[in-house]
Amino acid sequence: MPHGEGHGADRLEDGKPPLGRLRSSAPSTGATVKRIEQGAKDNAEEPMVARATKSAAPLASLAALGVVFGDIGTSPLYALGTTLGLAGGGTDRVIIFGVTSMVIWSITLVVTVLYVGILLRFDNEGEGGLLSLLALLRRSRPAPRLGAAATVLAIIGAAMFLGDSMITPAISVLSAVEGLETVTPGLASLVVPITVAVLAVLFLVQRLGTARIGGVFGPVMLLWFIAAAVFGLMSLVQTPDALAALSPHWILLLVAAYPWAAFLALGGVVLAVTGAEALFADMGHFGRRSITMAWLAVVSPSLVITYLGQASAVLRDPSAAANTFYASVPGWAAAPMVILATAATVIASQAVIAGAYSVVQQAARLDLLPRFRVIHTSALERGQIYLPGVNLLLALAVIALVVIFQSSAALASAYGIAVTLTISMTITLLLLLLLLRGQLRRLSGLTVAAMLLVMSGFFLANLAKVSSGGWIPLGVGSALVLLMITWWQGARRIADSRRETEPAVAGIVDRLSAAPRVPGTTVYLTAHPGSAPSSLTTILDRYTVLSRHVILMSTRTTTTPYGRTITAHEVTVGVTAVDVEFGYREPLRIFDALLAAARLPEADFETAHTESATFVVSAETAVANRASALPQWQQRLFIILQRTSLPWAAHTQLPPGQTMIIGREVLLR
Repeated sequence: MPHGEGHGADRLEDGKPPLGRLRSSAPSTGATVKRIEQGAKDNAEEPMVARATKSAAPLASLAALGVVFGDIGTSPLYALGTTLGLAGGGTDRVIIFGVTSMVIWSITLVVTVLYVGILLRFDNEGEGGLLSLLALLRRSRPAPRLGAAATVLAIIGAAMFLGDSMITPAISVLSAVEGLETVTPGLASLVVPITVAVLAVLFLVQRLGTARIGGVFGPVMLLWFIAAAVFGLMSLVQTPDALAALSPHWILLLVAAYPWAAFLALGGVVLAVTGAEALFADMGHFGRRSITMAWLAVVSPSLVITYLGQASAVLRDPSAAANTFYASVPGWAAAPMVILATAATVIASQAVIAGAYSVVQQAARLDLLPRFRVIHTSALERGQIYLPGVNLLLALAVIALVVIFQSSAALASAYGIAVTLTISMTITLLLLLLLLRGQLRRLSGLTVAAMLLVMSGFFLANLAKVSSGGWIPLGVGSALVLLMITWWQGARRIADSRRETEPAVAGIVDRLSAAPRVPGTTVYLTAHPGSAPSSLTTILDRYTVLSRHVILMSTRTTTTPYGRTITAHEVTVGVTAVDVEFGYREPLRIFDALLAAARLPEADFETAHTESATFVVSAETAVANRASALPQWQQRLFIILQRTSLPWAAHTQLPPGQTMIIGREVLLR
């Protein structure tokens, strides 16, 4: 089906959508058009968490703790220890203070200043994330080359996020279970099997949906942050010298004394800010105020105290650098903290998995990936989805990483490089948006530009990890970049060919009026309002007859995240044009939209007609073309991707017994 018709499927579990507010407008033909708009402002379908944000920000902040901050909140399990190892160990106070200061100030600059202070203000009607920035850029109508460059940057960022999303569950759960070695060294051989079992269960229960498995996420994470801070404070009280690490001058001393060690340490410091993208991406679920409140009041103070407590433990015993987190926990609390840490890392993994689902769905709806089967697991929360295919691939990749690397220390060598690329692409897209808006020279613009330089340093330092494991997320991300660019380019060529070959409806009105009619209702789906789909012209050419009620239904995906707009007008007697615009995160409920359109006075059909209607879908099959600007190998890759893409009828769950597909071959340009 035409790529412009949107991507992403949904399970039609909830009933007919409630009618939104009505608005009248006048098209160029002079006919009256009624519009039905619904979406994020429709109380009946408003996300449950969003309503909680309005009524009780503290409750929404508690919920955000369980979804948004799981990844960055569990980074103390491995971040400081890994960074100290890269810098040379924990025997030198300059290294201990310098590395700890780097961790704390990186969190402050990247998370507090960049994400919470700046990026959360650039939302797309409440939605955040890298792909939301791309939608904002597209809405600003940039020059073709700039728009193409922005799309490529978004593809790189999204691909690297997906490449890195397979490492977060592995390293998080593995680092938590490794606490068993602290409790009983003899249990070391069970760490990997237990980790694999925990992860297998986690991926198996994804089909239940976050609403069912995440009811206690917020309270558990709150307990985690409190416990980590309490034990960090207890350790800090024993050795308060670690408070000196709050001064950034230790970073300068570290660079002056050990420049190479400081550079390598940047490759570990980035582990402390992984998960920052979740703050921005999940803004649509909780709102800027709730996320900001949770970060400033709970997460940030807890992380700072926890890292200072770990530094204190290393000052007392340099061997604690091998496992700084559990070294700062009293022996009597080690076993309970292993359990709590495992629960927290499972929650962190859940957030990353859900984020991967969201990125894949949004990328497909923005024409950057083929269609996947998407199941909406909640009738209240739009963002709660399950992608069976993505879940299986991610599960296999995560478990394979645990089996191959065996420890969080070894896995840390593969972690970080893709994260820095994702954040760098987000910053670059923001700079382009500021440029288009003429805001680049403001203080925020200069700050964002400075942050890009900082992330460049992180990226260069992480290049040292490529040979020791960093090639894995980088390789997966690069493969995804290739797939996404191929799909994007091929789909655009198919769409261009369709626009050139489909005639305007206005040009065939006489044929529509003169065609003999037979009983029934037929819905012809198209991507472009005002165009006659090839399926309609094929029926006219071959059979010369039409149904008594003909509906020309165009569906398009907009650059806004939520909302559905329906317009209708009469083309000629017995022929009605219905145009539907869906937000790029809005489920494509074609049948529901048709039922809503039947209520409009301009519609020359009734609800009863739609229930037995025949849906006709145009399907273009790409054919390799030696004259195409695309290389032959890329054309073949696009053809393979097109064959694996979820069919449009299944994608929108049109009734199989009432759906007819008319296909044609299209040469790739």
